[in-house]
Amino acid sequence: MIFARRAVGLFLVAGICSFVASAGPQKTAVPAVTGRELQRRSFALNFLRALNSAEQDYKKKHTTFGNWDALLAEGYFTEKGTKWGSADFPTVTQAMYSRGTEIVPGWKLRLTISNGGKSYDALVEDATDAKCGYAGVTDERGMIRESEFISCKM
Repeated sequence: MIFARRAVGLFLVAGICSFVASAGPQKTAVPAVTGRELQRRSFALNFLRALNSAEQDYKKKHTTFGNWDALLAEGYFTEKGTKWGSADFPTVTQAMYSRGTEIVPGWKLRLTISNGGKSYDALVEDATDAKCGYAGVTDERGMIRESEFISCKM
């Protein structure tokens, strides 16, 4: 009799646990990014990797992080490209960087140096994506994130 009560109790606990687990938030598949959009996002993320590397090197030489004009003046990014890219990502390495509103055609950079040059925030935004506003974000910790308008699904 005691065994039967324990078995029923375990059965009820298992049933409740499986109900609670199935009632939780459902994960949905993230739509695959392909083609031109994948190339553009790849550029943004790899540009931010290059920017993080350049900023770390700049800080070693100057004890502070540098703004975009300083990085251009030091030759980290030029009209002929950057050494901070990777051979796997020639679009970053060979891009023609500028001081203009768009650092390369179709990409805007917001680079903010703060805390007396001890920190920075960078956002590189796809200027051609009016619908979702795709952007990549990083800071002095080297962590890179992707973002879009909240009305778009990532």
